[in-house]
Amino acid sequence: MHFKFLAGILVLAAAVFADNAAVADSVPAQEPVQGLDLSKLTSQDSDDYGEYSRRIALVEDSSRALEGLLQGRMESTTDSLPPLEPQGENEPDSVFEARKFQYDVDMHKAMQAKEDAAAMMARLGELKAAANTLKKIQMGMFASLLVNTVPEKASVKISSQPQTLESPARFTQVVPESLTVTVNLDGYEAQNLPLVLKARENREMDVTLVSLAEATEQVKEGWTWRGYARISAFVAAAGFLGAGLLENKMASDRADDYNNLTIRTQKDRDAAERSIDRRQTLRGVYYGFAGALAAFGVATFFF
Repeated sequence: MHFKFLAGILVLAAAVFADNAAVADSVPAQEPVQGLDLSKLTSQDSDDYGEYSRRIALVEDSSRALEGLLQGRMESTTDSLPPLEPQGENEPDSVFEARKFQYDVDMHKAMQAKEDAAAMMARLGELKAAANTLKKIQMGMFASLLVNTVPEKASVKISSQPQTLESPARFTQVVPESLTVTVNLDGYEAQNLPLVLKARENREMDVTLVSLAEATEQVKEGWTWRGYARISAFVAAAGFLGAGLLENKMASDRADDYNNLTIRTQKDRDAAERSIDRRQTLRGVYYGFAGALAAFGVATFFF
């Protein structure tokens, strides 16, 4: 009888041990969450705004993972059990002892689950506090920008913020990064100006607008000599290039006749040599004029 009772206890213990191992295997590992060094993540060791954005994303992802783990742990376990009572006056002691053993195992699991949940909640609080610290660091990195225009009352917008302000326009809490400043005013050319702001920088910039009438006049003035000079230079360069190519072909054909002994008399051979030399000289002259005119045409784009 005692042997059967002892065997039953051993079988029950083995089953409980296997159940605990299965539960432990089913719980995701917490190392990635616990492994975050929050003291390093929240240190102000960089002026890169994007670096802190990446850190915030890492901490918030870890928080969501831990919340899911905590929710699953709380749903799969209980933190309290009803008191163990005998099942009637005639319940054998051996049956009660077996139930008591299982009850003690379940109580231990419940207490362990409660301790795990408390540790997870404490870690979750640390992660959320770290996220708030990182966000405060980012807020301290904001830059500001003041845009003055001549004339005033122009519409000013920066690419990193949605609002449009009237100049003189002051933008606060600007993310330090590369951005574009757009300035518009009726009757004036729009301006799109690239700008790079650094962390905690207070920048002021002045923008002088050009009226559309003045811009049109400048275009006409530029076209008066630059445009015509450019086109004339390129056309003349093309003409000299064509003449040079023609002289080159004629010199080549004459040289072929000379080399193939088509010209037999010495007098004709001397004349052929002079013709080849002359055409090669003209070819070089034409190529030189074509290059000079093309260079002049290109130069008009910059002067």
